[in-house]
Amino acid sequence: MISNRLFATTALTALSFVLSAPAFAQVEEIVVTARKTAENIQDVPISITAMTARELTERGASDVFKVSQFTPGFSFEKLNRYGTQAGGSRPVIRGMSNILGDGNAAIFVDGVLFSDNILSFPFDIVERVEVIKGPQSALFGRSTFSGAINLITKRGSNEFQNEVSATAAQYDNYEFNALSRGPLIKDKLFYMAEGRYYTLGSQYKNTVDGKGVGQEKSYGGNGSLELRASDALTATLNFGYNYDRDGMAPIVLQDRFNNNCFFNAPRQYYCGQVKEINSVTLDVPSLRGNDGLKRTSRRAMLQVAYDAGSWNLTSNTGVFSSNVRYGYDSTFQGVSAVAPLTIPGLPGISRNTADPGRSGSSLRNEVSSRKEWSTELRLANAATDRYHVLAGVFYYKKRRPFQEEHMPGASGLISPTIYSGTERVDNWAVFGSLGYDITEKWNLSGEMRYAQDKIGNDNPLGRPAFPFVERKFKSWSPRFTTNYKLDDQSMVYATIAKGNKPGAINADPRLPVDIQFASEEYSWNYEVGTKNTLLDGKLTANLSAYYINWKKQQLTTTFQTAATTINYIVNAGATDIKGLEFELSALFTDNLSGGFTYALTDAKFKAFNDPEALQLFGNASVAGKQLPNQPKHQATLWGKVSMPVTSDISAFLRGDVAYNERKYDQVYNLAYTGDQYLANLRVGLETETWSLTAWVNNLFDNRTPSTLIRYVDQLNIPAPATGTVAGTTTLRGFQYPLADKRRFGVTGRYKF
Repeated sequence: MISNRLFATTALTALSFVLSAPAFAQVEEIVVTARKTAENIQDVPISITAMTARELTERGASDVFKVSQFTPGFSFEKLNRYGTQAGGSRPVIRGMSNILGDGNAAIFVDGVLFSDNILSFPFDIVERVEVIKGPQSALFGRSTFSGAINLITKRGSNEFQNEVSATAAQYDNYEFNALSRGPLIKDKLFYMAEGRYYTLGSQYKNTVDGKGVGQEKSYGGNGSLELRASDALTATLNFGYNYDRDGMAPIVLQDRFNNNCFFNAPRQYYCGQVKEINSVTLDVPSLRGNDGLKRTSRRAMLQVAYDAGSWNLTSNTGVFSSNVRYGYDSTFQGVSAVAPLTIPGLPGISRNTADPGRSGSSLRNEVSSRKEWSTELRLANAATDRYHVLAGVFYYKKRRPFQEEHMPGASGLISPTIYSGTERVDNWAVFGSLGYDITEKWNLSGEMRYAQDKIGNDNPLGRPAFPFVERKFKSWSPRFTTNYKLDDQSMVYATIAKGNKPGAINADPRLPVDIQFASEEYSWNYEVGTKNTLLDGKLTANLSAYYINWKKQQLTTTFQTAATTINYIVNAGATDIKGLEFELSALFTDNLSGGFTYALTDAKFKAFNDPEALQLFGNASVAGKQLPNQPKHQATLWGKVSMPVTSDISAFLRGDVAYNERKYDQVYNLAYTGDQYLANLRVGLETETWSLTAWVNNLFDNRTPSTLIRYVDQLNIPAPATGTVAGTTTLRGFQYPLADKRRFGVTGRYKF
């Protein structure tokens, strides 16, 4: 484990080097829209990590997962429990994690909610990524309980710009991007057009059929049209299409024979760092070509802005749709292929006819479609006024039908399809903000949002047993901020904000009516920070500290039926989170730059009683335990050096190192992933028109999994001789995705 002393020593060493080195250039200024208006990031009294297109390219950060690896206080899983790209996005900011339901942080594209998975979104069209930390409910609305990630896309301009890039790397990793933008009518009408093709082959073998798993394939196109009808009126249409076809995710299960503690508890447990497994055992053949992900998505957005001088009016509307099929072996052990009728180690014992490995219910094909529409209208006064006023209205609608199909089991029968109905969300809100410059240096501001959510489920195929259900949730989300400029280069600020997350529906028709809904959850967030641009712009150093008091926390528990276990959401906990975030970037000379970040996220339960905790410890309370799937310590270090080769060509070398402390699988803090160390290296040649980069990701081939989930061992049903509690038919297993291996590659770019 890396200690706090080592983090502090590294930061002080980096800072000392910065202060002692000669410097000539300046750190790049970044403009963000975290408060619905364009502002220099160093002037915004909010903790924000932003990366420009140039920074993303230099890092090789081609998706949100790679951005999260180098952003303090932000975690994002490439593989969640539903596979490579099939599940919903699960961004975690400041330790506010969850397993089921909508994420506690939301992703936006040009300010429009993008609630489906974002991993295959083409980053070649991204102008800037903003990771905004702390509750953004007041201005961004629903699902920004812990923060928001906003992707700002590239637009057209009066100058023609064309760029192509190509990548070739190990494991059949190939990618081609082409982007063009410029004027259709000079000063009036502009375009942007982009196309992408991407593949990644298998990195791991499947022991059932000897073939690879985890393949990824995506292709699609995006574009925009911008009309500047006059100096006051602009309209921008943004649209995109994407298709994903991935193989089954490389997920393994550490079985019950590795369990090493709590042998007298009904399911036993595993304590310590999970074992390293280098292959998967998945019944791909029995899925009959339905394995993995097939996903088609479409989006369209229209933004209209009118600037009347002292006031400006902005409308932002977006529509999104997707169709998804994901087939997988839910035992993660290949039970239906390895032992569909018998039980390994128990001669003469047959599986129960209802056993998922025998009935075929473990071979699942999850089918869903998603349709979303949102629109926002806001009015704001000119940024030069001493008063800063903004008012707006918002509406959002989502419809998402979901069903679980099954393949034939060993008995030849097919388990019935489970129709979970159509998830329905209707949200409307009014919001506003008011800021006042008390002096040239001191500002006070307040923001407020009132929202109503109608959340329901319509299951026509389940009637009359499962009638239409719906519930309404109301919320107020305020934020109060004060900031003071010590001088033109330094600022201190303090905020108090309430975060709100609407209630959730448990749509599985097998669940009792009394647990169909979970109530809304909320938190109070207190933060102080400072932002500093020092040494004539050669150094930026930002520090923030926060405390979060989290109530009515939505957590995951289980409901046992005669045939299976169903996960559902329940309001079960309260949590306190204390944190610290530090970011430093510097240009030591014109040819040498670097940076360091650190995040401490001390997220612990304050009140939460869990039935299995009672079985394990004799006490249901897990107060004082750390939240699962969130590292307590995160740190990154990067540096880049460049040097001229000729008058036109320069060479560069860049290294990025990231550390993430271990993550726990569950609230008991017993099983964990181990510490993760990632190092990426890039070296190449570049001019103003072309670049050629050789790179290696995961230089030291670290195989630490990015997440860990408590599961059950469905292959090895225990016998009475094992000493388990009578009546127990399953013991604990632990599921995790296999990490990306070390990969070498080459990327070329050409601008014309």
